[in-house]
Amino acid sequence: MKSLKTLFFLELRRARALVKKIYTGKRKLEELPNALQHFLIHSGFMMVADIHQTKIEWKTAALKFSVNGNWKRISCTQHNFLPDPIRLAYMKTKMFGLIGLEAFDSFRHGHGGMIVRMASMINLTNAKGPEMDKAALVTILAETMIIPDYALQSYIQWEEIDHYTIKGTINYHGLKASGIFYFNSNFEITKFETDDRYFTDGKGILHQVKWTAECSNYTRHGQLSFPTKFKSTWNFPTGDFTYFQGEISNIMINP
Repeated sequence: MKSLKTLFFLELRRARALVKKIYTGKRKLEELPNALQHFLIHSGFMMVADIHQTKIEWKTAALKFSVNGNWKRISCTQHNFLPDPIRLAYMKTKMFGLIGLEAFDSFRHGHGGMIVRMASMINLTNAKGPEMDKAALVTILAETMIIPDYALQSYIQWEEIDHYTIKGTINYHGLKASGIFYFNSNFEITKFETDDRYFTDGKGILHQVKWTAECSNYTRHGQLSFPTKFKSTWNFPTGDFTYFQGEISNIMINP
């Protein structure tokens, strides 16, 4: 049995080789809604030619496994690919300070999945299927707030709702997911909402639940500007459950 870390790096090598052979085409800036145009220009990403991969460096990250649970610090390594929408994230932490817990979260070639393993050997979760495919795809759409160059990719369509609100729809060979982006007066994305994600309860049953991602504290690193603080929330009818929070230290282009 390959470790999840080994699987992560294997898929990373495959993705790097694949995207060098793919060109999906980009939209022109003037084809985008006004808010996205401002967002892209200010981000500095348009000044970088031929972005095909990014590495998101998380300074801190933490998860909650239940509404009343404590925050659990995790380490996270994440790579996103743009010519083909591939997302690979490897996470690890320790339970009770002793037992290793690792996870591999991915969207590859139209399929999403989440594998969680304890002590490198015991599978706790191996989530996959149509719901995971759509949920993983919409996560890529949401990360336009981190990687603005997604806005120019031909597999994402945009619809202006008003001056500070737009709808995005990502379409990967017929698999579709969508959500709403909200901008502040500086045309910075502050929030993303979608109904295309699924929460897994304690019995392993999937429930379609509204999901919100929020970002703040835009910072300039060199020629790039991006938000550094994030949180993700399940918006249950009974109340909100914020289960992820993190801070980004840097975004590497074509590492």
